[in-house]
Amino acid sequence: MSNELAIANERGQSMAELMGVSIKTSNADFLPSISRLGMLHQPIMGEVELNGKMIKTEVVPVGAFTLKTGDDIVYSNGATVRVFAQRNQWQRWNSDTEEMEKSVMSNSLNGDLKDSIGGFNLGRPTGYIEDFNALPDATKQLMRSVKRVMVYYGTVSLDSPMNEKGEPIEAAANIPFVMDVKNRDSLKSINGVMSNFKKKNMLPIMSTIKLEGIEDSIPTGAKFGKIQASTGDAVELASEDNDTLKDFLELIEYSNGKILDLHHDRAKIGTDGDADLVEGIINNDFVEVDE
Repeated sequence: MSNELAIANERGQSMAELMGVSIKTSNADFLPSISRLGMLHQPIMGEVELNGKMIKTEVVPVGAFTLKTGDDIVYSNGATVRVFAQRNQWQRWNSDTEEMEKSVMSNSLNGDLKDSIGGFNLGRPTGYIEDFNALPDATKQLMRSVKRVMVYYGTVSLDSPMNEKGEPIEAAANIPFVMDVKNRDSLKSINGVMSNFKKKNMLPIMSTIKLEGIEDSIPTGAKFGKIQASTGDAVELASEDNDTLKDFLELIEYSNGKILDLHHDRAKIGTDGDADLVEGIINNDFVEVDE
C-alpha cells in the first residue's frame, strides 16, 4: 500500500504533517475515553511467602508501565508501541483547583497556544528566552511550573501484563492508547528512535518501538521511572491504518475542542469582570477610602 494513506489526501496534508512529524526528503470511532499509558513512580508493595513467613516486598516495581482503561489498570515491565500521531502541549497541575491546566495540542510550541484558563501558553512567555536568570523571580517560577509535554497516540501491546499483585494475566494486544511524556530523558530516548526513522525516510507507524521502564532517582533519594526506547520490528502499512489514524485525529480535535471551550468561557469571564470594573468606576459605585 502507498505510504501516503487516503486520509492524507482527504485533508490536503502529508501523512507526516498529520502525525506531527517531519520526513527527510530524498534530497535531504474512539470514544473520548481511551486507554492511557503511564508509568509507576512508586512501587506497589505486597507480601510473598519465604520459608514459611510472609515477607513484604515490591510486587510491581518503579518503572513498570500502567495501562488504564476506565477503572481497570494493567501493569507491565515493558511495552511495544506503534505511534500514529504526536503533539506538543503545555501542562501545569493546579493544586488549588486540582485541575491539570493545558494548552491546545500542536505540532510545535512556537507561537501562542490558547489554554484552558483563558490565556495563552498558561502564562509562559512566547519565544526563546536568551537570559533566563535575568527574568523576574515570579516569571522564573511560572516557567518552571509549566511543563512541555509530548502527547503520543498509538497502539500498545504489553510485554508482560500483570495485576496489582504482580501476577501474570492475559491482556489484549494493539490497544489504542494516549501517553503524556514530560521527562527529558524519556523524551530524548523516544526522539532518538524517531530521528532514526527520519534518516531512513520512514514514518513512525512503519515500525514498532520497544519501551523499557528503568528506575532513576533524584539527589534526595526519591525514585522515579523513565523510558528507554529502542527500534522494534518493521510493520507493513495496512488499509485499516487509515481508519485508526482518522480516529486519532478526531480524538485530538475533540480534546482541543474541550480546551478551547474552557478558554473561551474563562476568557469571557475575565473580560466581563473588566467590563464590570469599568462600569463601576463610571457609575461611581466604588467608595474612596481616605488613607
